[in-house]
Amino acid sequence: MNKAFWVFLTFLFFLGISTHVGLTFAESKKTILFHLKTSLKHDDAQICVAYNQIWAALEEGLNVNVLIDADAVNTYKVGWFGKDGIEKFKLPENLKSSLSQQFGLKMEDIPATYGDYLHMLRQKGAQFYINSSMLVVAGIEEDLGAVDHLSAPFFKPLGLREMIRLRKEANLYMAY
Repeated sequence: MNKAFWVFLTFLFFLGISTHVGLTFAESKKTILFHLKTSLKHDDAQICVAYNQIWAALEEGLNVNVLIDADAVNTYKVGWFGKDGIEKFKLPENLKSSLSQQFGLKMEDIPATYGDYLHMLRQKGAQFYINSSMLVVAGIEEDLGAVDHLSAPFFKPLGLREMIRLRKEANLYMAY
């Protein structure tokens, strides 16, 4: 056979190996599920700490899924002034300083409010899901699948089976 054929065959072989290695690496990237269950009203530290851990997981290169569930759904309900219970609260200066040091950022690069923080986590790649059943039970939404009364438009409503699949697919799990 001619030389061009063998060069082409060798090229295809290495292309196949590099594609396989690339897919194997992508498939091996671990997924962590953060399960937020406690509302701001009952324990403000839970959600605040969860945000910090979500950011750390993103910085570690993990795929990050966040499931808002149980009483935590009430934290993101839009109130009288079109805001939820957490988005207007400023991050304490000592927390901002700690985050600045731990992530190697200037203070002005740290989110000013928890609303900013939530949106930053989303921009960094965190995927946010919310228990659709709990939205109905809590009286936030009338219909399953609706998210009309939530502050974050990117929350994806999930049914019970979808939430189980999300949990089953996670390599790591943290609950707050």
